[in-house]
Amino acid sequence: MCGRFVVARSMGELLTIFEADEIVGEMPGISYNVAPTQPIAILVDRALERDANGVPVGDLRREFHSARWGLVPRWSKGPSEGAPLINGRIETILEKPSFKEAVVRRRCVIPASGYYEWHVAADGSKQPFYIHAGDDGVFALAGLYEWWLDSSKAKDDPSRWLLSATTLTKHTAPELAHIHDRNPVLLNAETFDAWIDPHIDGDRDLLEAIAEGSDQVAGEALFHKVGSDVGKVRINEPDLIRSI
Repeated sequence: MCGRFVVARSMGELLTIFEADEIVGEMPGISYNVAPTQPIAILVDRALERDANGVPVGDLRREFHSARWGLVPRWSKGPSEGAPLINGRIETILEKPSFKEAVVRRRCVIPASGYYEWHVAADGSKQPFYIHAGDDGVFALAGLYEWWLDSSKAKDDPSRWLLSATTLTKHTAPELAHIHDRNPVLLNAETFDAWIDPHIDGDRDLLEAIAEGSDQVAGEALFHKVGSDVGKVRINEPDLIRSI
């Protein structure tokens, strides 16, 4: 699984890299230790119109929004219920109540310069690795998002709606198998637009396509060992990604 990641680019840079139209609201800044329940930037293609059945139609607008990392399903009692859903297994998300509705049209992209993964040795010791897209690269992580309504708050309270998101994971690419048995689903140029397009229904074919494309991206990823401080949420500095 992916429980920590890095965003070493400013929102202005991400706006250019992903050719987005707008940044909506207050966004998180650069972080070298993004942890569960913290705010993250997600990229969505938002339809400007919907038909009578609520299906997106017409032109799309590409927007960055801030979301809580840890999906809160629409039917949930709230964000404090259970462990945060920071990852969804691509093999089972179409069967899981927490994810299956979001797969259809509430799909997003989560930018990340890289992510941390811990290799567990035979003696139980853990060595963190930083797996990344290079100094000039940015991964596009496949994600899902949801809006959760806090009905206890007034209708004019802007905090009444909570936007949350999760990353998807899959069985690891061969090149990264020596570090961990799973890795985030990494979108490539061929799968990016289809994944984020709400006009396209999310189904098994789409999931298989992004899983295949992910292995291509992961096969080109760079990686190196880093210090154990990445496991401490309170520490957030560039030295965390330094090779040891």
